[in-house]
Amino acid sequence: MRKIVSVVISALLLLPIGSGVALAQEEESEEPNLIPVETFTCDFNEGKGPGDLQKVIDEWNDFMDDKGVDYYFAATLTPYYFGELAFDIGWLGAWTDGSKMGAGTDMWLSEGGELGGQFAEVLTCKSHTNFVSMNVKQGPQDDDESDKSFVMSFSNCSMKEGKKFDDYLAAQEEWNAYQDEHGFSDSAWVMFPIFGETDDSYDFKAIGTNDDHTAFGNDYQLMSEGHWRKSSELFDDILDCDIGRVYNASIHRETTVEKED
Repeated sequence: MRKIVSVVISALLLLPIGSGVALAQEEESEEPNLIPVETFTCDFNEGKGPGDLQKVIDEWNDFMDDKGVDYYFAATLTPYYFGELAFDIGWLGAWTDGSKMGAGTDMWLSEGGELGGQFAEVLTCKSHTNFVSMNVKQGPQDDDESDKSFVMSFSNCSMKEGKKFDDYLAAQEEWNAYQDEHGFSDSAWVMFPIFGETDDSYDFKAIGTNDDHTAFGNDYQLMSEGHWRKSSELFDDILDCDIGRVYNASIHRETTVEKED
């Protein structure tokens, strides 16, 4: 886990609290609640498209229901603001904890072969990466349970030389309070690469979401009205981040398991 003790992020943008998986740090806990996450980056095979993928996802959801899997969240990501198009579609999945990740993986490897083949007929995936995620800011809850989409951003970030985890935590706490005072609606996470990542030029991903592009644009406008100065004051001496990428995300499965006290 590269520099995980001393590395963390500040995210200006945004993963939805209403997404059905609790990627949140428990305020009462001495240790953060670290959640295992997997991502796939994939291209559609010739002659295949979103409709073909949705048919397989529907069958996969039925399979997961039959197996009683209530601990896995899944969303697909379609690039919206990007440079060179790295992939057609991404998959983001999260388990409620590492034990569920292991049990769920064994179940899929032993029983999901037929469905895996159906996915392979539609998609060719060129990466499968494991991360550990920690929530660093919870935005306002979205009360619309029927809304299955959100806007998601990624930036690759590194801590500057000599900076520690505690430096970030202090800055993030102040930034969260400032954002709450001025009406921002974002939520934010840190995501540390654990397995499968070939790019070692960054320490972590800054992950964030808004509920939709209207909320995304409202936060964008707030930053442009001068609130970027506060962010700069807090984080410029702590973090180096690349240009962000933005994706339209669609939720396909939500967790229903309750976290134990």
